[in-house]
Amino acid sequence: MFRFKLCIRAVLLLSLVFNFVPGPGACAGMQQTTTVPLPDDDPHHHNVAAPGAQKSQDPPAPAAEPSTDPGAAAPTLDYGWKQTFKVSGVKVDFRGVPSLKDVVIKNGPLPVSLNEISSTEMVEGQRAVFQFRLTDATGTPLTGLSMAAWLDQARDGKPADKKECHDKIQSFLQMQLSARPEVDLNTYYLLALTEEPGILIIDPRVGFATSKLYAMIDLAAPGDDWALTPSGDRLFVSLPSIGKVAAIDSMNFRVLSNIETGGKPARVVAQPDGKYIWVANDSDRPEESGVMVINPSNLEVLARIPTGKGHHEIVFDERENAYVSNQIDGTVSVISMPKLAKVKDIEAGKGLVALIYSKAAKSVYAASADTGTITIISSESQSITGSLKEKPGFTAMTITPDGRWGFVANGEEDLVLLFDVSSNRFVQVYEVGRSPDQMVFTTSYLYVRSKGDEHVKMIPLDGIGSTGHTAEFPAGQGLPGALADILAPAIEPSLEGTAAFVVNPADKRIYFYQEGMAAPMTSMEGYGRRPKAIKVLDRSIHETEPGVYSVGLQLPQPGFYDVPLFVESPSISYCFQFTIKPNPLLKKKNELPVYLRAVKDNLLVRPGEPVEVAFQLLEPGSNKPREGLKDVQVTVLLAEGLRQFRYSAEHVKEGRYQFTFTPPSEGVYYVTVRVPSLGIRANQLTYMMIRAKAPENSKVVQPKGTTTTQPRSQ
Repeated sequence: MFRFKLCIRAVLLLSLVFNFVPGPGACAGMQQTTTVPLPDDDPHHHNVAAPGAQKSQDPPAPAAEPSTDPGAAAPTLDYGWKQTFKVSGVKVDFRGVPSLKDVVIKNGPLPVSLNEISSTEMVEGQRAVFQFRLTDATGTPLTGLSMAAWLDQARDGKPADKKECHDKIQSFLQMQLSARPEVDLNTYYLLALTEEPGILIIDPRVGFATSKLYAMIDLAAPGDDWALTPSGDRLFVSLPSIGKVAAIDSMNFRVLSNIETGGKPARVVAQPDGKYIWVANDSDRPEESGVMVINPSNLEVLARIPTGKGHHEIVFDERENAYVSNQIDGTVSVISMPKLAKVKDIEAGKGLVALIYSKAAKSVYAASADTGTITIISSESQSITGSLKEKPGFTAMTITPDGRWGFVANGEEDLVLLFDVSSNRFVQVYEVGRSPDQMVFTTSYLYVRSKGDEHVKMIPLDGIGSTGHTAEFPAGQGLPGALADILAPAIEPSLEGTAAFVVNPADKRIYFYQEGMAAPMTSMEGYGRRPKAIKVLDRSIHETEPGVYSVGLQLPQPGFYDVPLFVESPSISYCFQFTIKPNPLLKKKNELPVYLRAVKDNLLVRPGEPVEVAFQLLEPGSNKPREGLKDVQVTVLLAEGLRQFRYSAEHVKEGRYQFTFTPPSEGVYYVTVRVPSLGIRANQLTYMMIRAKAPENSKVVQPKGTTTTQPRSQ
């Protein structure tokens, strides 16, 4: 049985998902600005059941039609547990909670009236949270459960019966390509930042044939550093060669905007509360060298604050201050986060390369490569209170999550030094590989990457400071060397914290290492690109309060859906129901004139044999076939070889279009459709999939009449 591991981080997903602070003018023209507390906002609103909520298997209440009266009062919100299922003494409740604070569409927030989008409706494109509450016969919350859930279109608009629900759950657990849910609520993705300007989106749990490539994002220039918002819905990537920061919708994997910085953006950091994104600008011009502050919701640049010359690192304290190092000037600038203004500069030594904050010591530590000094700055007095001295050559510094122990790497001495923040002295030295430059924590170890060594060193955190013992594993065969010159981390811990993903740009591969093993368990290729940094994007269910399990998502297209739920122990398999209404704002601004319905998706064929690929183009709402289109253009992309084959689809009847494709080799082929006459670009319509697998000892014949091109920017 496929087992689902829950992330052990203590994250309140609801508060992260609902984090939204509108910038000036973001909601200009709102007819109403009344905000109603969500369950996580109002402690008195928790677990308040609506009338009838205790009734077993209640269907979802019908949503009210949007009011057209601009003077109408905001509707009364009801977030009670609308659906309930009982089995073997266990009660399971389900509900969907809309986010009224952040109605998001592709181009960012729009002026929204609560009369126009009724708060009792769940509409396409809206951010929402699904919650499952499990209690025993006495009402005691069931905690620490392993579970999985999905959102899937109901067949023929009817709720799944017991057998159909069981079949759906089994196929989803086995991750069959022929049975993909509309939204997988248990997944995570690997994001690999590549030397070639782009990001690979990899699903490490399932391979499409031999490929795990889920999607690709093309960037305008190579990225140097990146940061996710705490809610995981926006990703920001610095592009220093063109002086811009790419803002990416990480729900749909699309670039929203390339924001001008006016200099050389480098380090990118998300404010701990998610309110702002901070971008360091390593400009050669003193008037530009400093930080830029971005509102992640509407992508507005709120401030540009000059701080000093040289490279900048950024940390935050608990007193609403940001600290920015200025490498050439040798100063640390203190910035008030509420005012977005510099408060003062503190002399900390030339050649500052690293900055950390210790919540235990309530101090900032600034490391100088030139002098081998770590300057200690009190966050309370904002003055220097001490220093630590070693040999020059510092390259990186980090601190344990509890703020108790600090580690600093010396790239010239090939060492990592441990210091105690309670006494502010060095207490241990660890020998590592040549030129250590990056350090990342898992639950039990500190991983150290070195440019001159293919091995990753592991420093145990158990018994920290009592021994200089280290372990290691080979992360590839080639030395990272100069190819590793990037600010973004090349190592990322797994969600469980007991394993790690490591990229080696010299090998063009991503390695997965499980702690306790002598070598990586597996590796993934870079699909023709050179990965240089790695990040995990979590899309799984978390226990957000005792017995309540939550997951955030962006609602897909309108329709009636099953929500299959599987719990490992106690054994539960059940399908709830959920309705998604059309979004009038999306219809006004973003609705396409047609949508695509595959006649048969996930075709399985043999290489060298022709296959007829057919699909319908239908009008939204009426489902009326769109007939007679003369410019239905098809692109077939081979995921492995990154080759493209282009065709024109012919109209057959009743909005059905088709073309014949002969796969030249084994692999997974993605089929995208565009219609220039309707203004529909590639990847705007649902894609289809063809899997080609050759029988043993067979020869593949290259098909005639196809053209091969390099992939275009999507």
